[in-house]
Amino acid sequence: MKGSARLHGIVVIDKPEGIASYDVVRRLKGLVSGVKIGFLGTLDPLATGVLPLLLGEGTKLAPFLEAGRKVYEALLLLGVVTDTQDREGQVLQKKDLKAYDLSAKGIERVLKQFRGKIQQQPPMFSALKQKGEPLYKLARRGEEAERALRGVEIYELQVTRIDPPWLGLYIECSKGTYIRTLGHDIGKELGCGATLAELRRIRSGPFSLEAALPLDEAEKLLRQRRLKQHLIPLVQAMAFLPVVEVGETDALQISHGQAMAAEGTGQGSGEMVRIVAKQGGGLVAIGEIQQGKEGLVIRPLRVFHDAIFTKSPLYDKDKVPTMIDQGGR
Repeated sequence: MKGSARLHGIVVIDKPEGIASYDVVRRLKGLVSGVKIGFLGTLDPLATGVLPLLLGEGTKLAPFLEAGRKVYEALLLLGVVTDTQDREGQVLQKKDLKAYDLSAKGIERVLKQFRGKIQQQPPMFSALKQKGEPLYKLARRGEEAERALRGVEIYELQVTRIDPPWLGLYIECSKGTYIRTLGHDIGKELGCGATLAELRRIRSGPFSLEAALPLDEAEKLLRQRRLKQHLIPLVQAMAFLPVVEVGETDALQISHGQAMAAEGTGQGSGEMVRIVAKQGGGLVAIGEIQQGKEGLVIRPLRVFHDAIFTKSPLYDKDKVPTMIDQGGR
């Protein structure tokens, strides 16, 4: 598509069930040329919901956005255990639920164990690699590999539905949390076992479901060359960082990787800021306040050459954007 190389920003897709995150990228890349596309936070084919896609210069924002909290709505099928820890796997075990305490109090006693910082063992059916080979390929061959425990954090875990064999959960968690494994482990502690039946991500970092486009609509907009109107500008995607506005001279200095004085920014050493061009409101760089020889300076961590003087219609340093969720539950 001619002119598509000027697509810079983030588009939030409401991923449909049945395709992988990489398939979403492939479908959109097939409609554009010369544009890098990445995504934040892999969703399994079973899962639906918020999948932020980073386009063009937006791909440089990944290190600053991928660590954001994730929020999910999950539905567990109690009494069933599968090899993939979700309903798409082979059933390994079935149990009669009558023998187990699935009252609200009984379930709450178990959930208490999973709030806060916990350890998870990554599932065999995952994209993690061992000696360069994804674990899911080993699993399909019937092989088992050692997986080190990894620390994750569950900030909020609440019951939304108790209707055995169904258990609905609201989950707010850190990057790297396997919801399939969380459901499996909860089922294990309940005694009856559980497998993930449905999963919907309703927020990823600052990006909410309200800002998401259905995949079919995003494809239609690309064909009509109208997707740009729906992109979240780089400067808005980083709206959780303080703003430092710069003129043309400082913008060019920062864009060449040089530090600039941090006088008057009101920020302390070690804090990150978004450096924005006064002319047009485009994102020049993400910088960090550091102690220099003659005082505090801003050193660029990531520079956005192609977007320095791009006018950002949503930019308003005093306004909280409505296209993305700045809050956190």
